[in-house]
This record gives sequence, C-alpha cells and structure tokens, in this order.
Amino acid sequence: MLLDHSLRARLRLLHDLPPQKRLAMILEDPDPSSLVAELDPHEYHRILREIGLDDSYALLPLATPDQLIFCLDRELWRHEKYLPEQGMQWLELLMTKEEAADMISLLPHLNFGVILLIIMHEITVGGGIGDLLDDDERQTEWDYSFDNIFMITYRHDTTSELVGRFLDLIFRTDKDLYRDLMQGVKNGVISEVEEQCRGLRSGRLADLGFPDRLDALTIYTMVDPESFRMEGEKKVFPAERDPVLPSLFRHDDSLLGRTLRRADSAELLRELQYLITCALVVEDPESDDDERAEAVLLRLHGYLTIALEYLVGDDEARAVETVTNHRLKRLFQLGYSLVRRLRRQAATHSSDDYATGSVLEGLKANFPRFYRGLDPVGIDGYREFADLEDVRVVEKFLKTVAG
Repeated sequence: MLLDHSLRARLRLLHDLPPQKRLAMILEDPDPSSLVAELDPHEYHRILREIGLDDSYALLPLATPDQLIFCLDRELWRHEKYLPEQGMQWLELLMTKEEAADMISLLPHLNFGVILLIIMHEITVGGGIGDLLDDDERQTEWDYSFDNIFMITYRHDTTSELVGRFLDLIFRTDKDLYRDLMQGVKNGVISEVEEQCRGLRSGRLADLGFPDRLDALTIYTMVDPESFRMEGEKKVFPAERDPVLPSLFRHDDSLLGRTLRRADSAELLRELQYLITCALVVEDPESDDDERAEAVLLRLHGYLTIALEYLVGDDEARAVETVTNHRLKRLFQLGYSLVRRLRRQAATHSSDDYATGSVLEGLKANFPRFYRGLDPVGIDGYREFADLEDVRVVEKFLKTVAG
C-alpha cells in the first residue's frame, strides 16, 4: 500500500528519533492510530520494549490486532513454555480501567486458546450448563459465580481482583465467550492447551519470518577463514512492509553501517532482520532482558563488520557489492569464525596476572568478549568485538602470551 507523503515523512522521523522521544511523537501526532498501524509487529514490539511496559499504557490502545498478538507471542513464552506471571502482567496492562473499551474491541481478535491458557492458571471451575454438582463440588467453598451456573474459585489471592474484573468484562459483553471459557477451564487439561497454543504460536511466528531454533542455529556454523569463499543465491524474505534499519546501523560510521545505508535495499534489510531474528532465537533472551538483546545486536553488528573488513578492507564500493550479491548469513559465519578462533587459542593459556587473566577469561566465554583494558582508554570490563582491528589486537596479545 502506498503511503501519503506526510505519513511517510512522519514514519521516517519516528524511526530516527531516540527511543525516549518516540512515544511523545506518537501521542502528539495528528493521527496516532494511522502512524502506529504502519509499524510492522516487530517494530511495534521493539518500541514498546524501549518505552518500557510500565509506561506503555498510552501506546497499547493504538495497537492493531496483529501487533498485539505478536507482542503476546513474544512476551508470554520462555523456552517454548508459557509464563503465567507474564500472562498476568499483560492482562493488567490491557485491563486498565480507562481502556476497558479497547480491551472489549480486541477480544474477538485474540486467540481463544491464549485467553483460556491465561485463565486456567488462575481459577478453578465447577458446575456448568446441565450439570449437577458432584459431592466434591458441593463441599467446596466457591469464591464467586457470575451466573449461578458456573462456580469459580480463584487460585491466587494476589491476582483474584484482576482476574475477576476480566471475567466480569467478558461476562457482560460476550456471554458465549464466557461460557466457552468456563467449560474450557473445567474440562480442559493445562498441558494439552499449552501444547496447542505453542503450536499455533510457532506457526504465527514462522509466517513473520521467525525460524525454529534448529534452523536459527545454522548461522553459527564455523568456516575456515583462509579458504572462505562467498556464495550467491540470496534468499528473498517476504514482508508486508519494508523493514526499518535498526538505529544501531543507521547512525554508526562503521564500514557495515555505511554499506547498508549506501545499498539502500529493502530486500537486504529483510535479510538483515531475519539474521537478527535468528541470533535472538538462538540466545532466546528473556522478554524483559533488553540489555541482553542489545548485546546480541551489537555482537551481530561486530561479526558482520569484521567479515566485511576481512574481505574488502575499507573499500565501501566492494562492500556494497558483497552484501548485495551474497548472503549475509555467510558473512556472519565468517565473522563468527574469526572471533571463535581466538577462543580456541585462548583455551591453551592461563595467567595469574590480573590483566592477562581478564583478557583470557573474556575470550573463553561461549561468545568471546573483548577486554576493554586492551582499548586505548584501558578501562576494566568487557564489550563485544566491534571490528577487525579488535581481532588483530587480540591475536597480537595471544602471540605475546604464547611467547
């Protein structure tokens, strides 16, 4: 869909703003709903995380159903397992008193299984349409009934008020949904509902370009730098909207940043987005661990930069040709292999000297880290490898240690 000039300009400005200023721009926009609707689900979720969930009440009502479903798919699961506490956090976000009407409008778009899974962890249900209470149910002290048909007991005192408001909202606005939820809680098995939801979630994420973990792991295949050859046959990753170059790549002066901006290719950005997604899927950062996710992005930026500099030096034109005609995945594998090779070399050394030991400790990590004491400023701590010069500095250091 073609965007009008004004909306396109506002989107471009939004992308260029620092995270802390994006919410203000959205809320001050003459048509915030249209502006947010043009964000793909990935980007909407990223902005939501940048703002912070605690400050997201104003942005959530503007979400499209696809954006909200994507957020729930990313936020409510960890290692393919549903997180009840995350379910409650998001239910609370969606059930603010001021935005109850927005919640009602979103209910038809939410997957029934997800709503059922959230509620199954929070209540026990007895009774039912046409059912007689059995002996155990008659002896149970139920907390509440909205209709004198289904009897409810809340599992947790800390969430009972929130769950009660949610069920009351559903009961008043959608009797059929309420009945189906009650019967689902009473007759369903949590593990089976979770398995069904997990399968549907995997399908939705795959449609948006999220690989399964085994496919994502292939980006960490080792290659021999000395005999490395680039391969063509770039895969085109479809997307409903053109992805946006992450701010880390838009504003840096590295060879990679300059190359991506000069190439200015939507297909290349989709490929980059897929590579970023693979790295995140492999590490599976916790949904609230933004610092770790940022480290993954920095590492990927470093590996691609290292590979480009290894192949073309600082020749920007050749770099553009390389990323345009060859797969970014192969570049990533080359950069990863160059850094991983340092880990193998460091594994044979140890030292009681603090600085030397610190360098070696960082290199021996599962994903090798660069010790900042080797930087010109010489401070303690670690960072990700950023360019080929970092690799050369460590190679020289390891030769000194070996000597």
